[in-house]
Amino acid sequence: MRELFWESQLPYINDIFVPVLVGAIVVLVLFVALFLFSAIRLFSLSRFGKEENLFKAFFNFRWLKEWFNKEDKKGNRLVTTLGVVFAHLKTLREAYPGWMHLLMFWGTFLLVGGKIVRLFSFGGVTNPPQDIYLYSSLFSEIGAVIIVVGGILAMVRRYIIKPDRLDTVSGDTLIFVWAFLLVLSGFIIKGFRISAAEVSPTDWAMWSPVGYLFSKMLLNFPGLQENFILTYHRAIIHTAAALVFIAYVFISRSKFNHLWMAPINIFLNPSGPKGALAAIDLEQAETFGTRNIEDFTWKQLMDLETCVRCGRCQDVCPAYASGKELSPKNVIQNLKTHLHEVYPFPLLVKAVAERCDMISEAITEEVIWDCTTCRACSEACPISIQHIDKIVDMRRNLVLEESRFPETLQDAMKSLGTRGHPWRGTTLSRSDWYEGLDVKTMAECNGEVDVLYWVGCTAALDERNTKIAVAMAKIMNAAGVKFAILGEEEGCCGDPARRTGDEYLFQTLCEANLEVFKEYNVKKIMTACPHGYNVFKNEYPQFGGNFEVVHHSQFIADLIRQGKLEVGKVQNNLTIAYHDSCYLGRYNDIYDDPRDILNKI
Repeated sequence: MRELFWESQLPYINDIFVPVLVGAIVVLVLFVALFLFSAIRLFSLSRFGKEENLFKAFFNFRWLKEWFNKEDKKGNRLVTTLGVVFAHLKTLREAYPGWMHLLMFWGTFLLVGGKIVRLFSFGGVTNPPQDIYLYSSLFSEIGAVIIVVGGILAMVRRYIIKPDRLDTVSGDTLIFVWAFLLVLSGFIIKGFRISAAEVSPTDWAMWSPVGYLFSKMLLNFPGLQENFILTYHRAIIHTAAALVFIAYVFISRSKFNHLWMAPINIFLNPSGPKGALAAIDLEQAETFGTRNIEDFTWKQLMDLETCVRCGRCQDVCPAYASGKELSPKNVIQNLKTHLHEVYPFPLLVKAVAERCDMISEAITEEVIWDCTTCRACSEACPISIQHIDKIVDMRRNLVLEESRFPETLQDAMKSLGTRGHPWRGTTLSRSDWYEGLDVKTMAECNGEVDVLYWVGCTAALDERNTKIAVAMAKIMNAAGVKFAILGEEEGCCGDPARRTGDEYLFQTLCEANLEVFKEYNVKKIMTACPHGYNVFKNEYPQFGGNFEVVHHSQFIADLIRQGKLEVGKVQNNLTIAYHDSCYLGRYNDIYDDPRDILNKI
């Protein structure tokens, strides 16, 4: 029965699908050229960024060197990319949009993969066809059904649920219509072929269940010629729609380019510490920070091109949630729009003669200063776009070249520069908190201690927070830890200055602290301040400050594990809410140690 069916299919295969396939292959050459045009156009934008461009970064195998460095020696870069792309590890953090996107991704993978296998099987179809052909037919239909399910979920979410973070443009609707047309026309072609066959194979419902269902709903003509013409037209409609869709993706700057740009962007993401901002060579730099779009690096420009407006970053932004102007999604999208306005035809190299001001018009100063650098946006982004470095770079330009601060920051930065801490209104000194306690300074110990306790501005100078410093000193004395503090020699770690954009003040404070550390031969620093922990661990090495840094939660947890510290029990009905600091959790992945301590008590 199957042999008779495929014998009736040979005219359609030989006279319709083979010519259409040959035509598609000829056109494919054009599409390869379109793809290369699209890729070169997008990647050529990296030439306009400062530092080395993408082509040099890739072809000098910098990424390969980073792949085998100590932070990435086990191929974490490749594993992360494959996990995010194929398993949707980050996208699935949200169930509805995660599964919706996963269905459409794998549906497309099965549909296109099955079609490719069947297309290259036409030249050697046996009667009956080989099993690989039948399996590919089944997988294609499964993929098409999965696409429809995922597409319905996407349309319900975009047009009915309408979450605040989604902004629907005409291109989004066009993609839904096009995808539906492609899937529907594919099912109609297969259904009509089955319907027009003189013999209906008994097992065709197994290998083409949806096509077989369509065959029961479609009418055919008694004459072979009419059926032949209809099938021919439908094959052309299906193929033409697919080719035009591919051309649209390649020619336009649509978000569909993320299909191939996102994996590259994830793979090329820097492998260094998440909590480190890039340093500025203050002596060599001709400009400070980012004023124009060309002042961004090639990777920052690539971030802009990769963004798909999913809005996950906006959903988790505390500034946006509190009603401020900042939307991380809009920052990236507005910069992307500005990039396209300045370089509408990047292959022609030249920028447009007139452009709007990037900081005051494309991105407003209010938006730039709204950011708290909590890193929730970058953590939520499924394709590893970094928002904070771009915002801080724009702050650097405002601060270092124009001395423009918000009024709320001016007093704090002035106090930081003149008094060594940002708390302008405090009446405490750095030695008040430890009066009456058994605490020695590094000068008194001559630096001969196991650990330097860096108290930090908040714990030393904010009256409410001095309780933390007192408790920490008592804990270390109880555990027999040989420690000391700097006392009046302690300054600010410099983190407020760096995040605010005052790189000059930060480096001044950093160099002063490093001189003190060098004088006392500091090897290990323990601090309760998450910002101090991050800056000592991840940013001081940029200036030669290499020492062991631990947070007080890690330090206490280790004392308990080693049996050096005995803890009591709290009442059984006590409920504790623990807040993960951004600079411990998102920046440095310290989640377990604080909870281990709570579990012990």
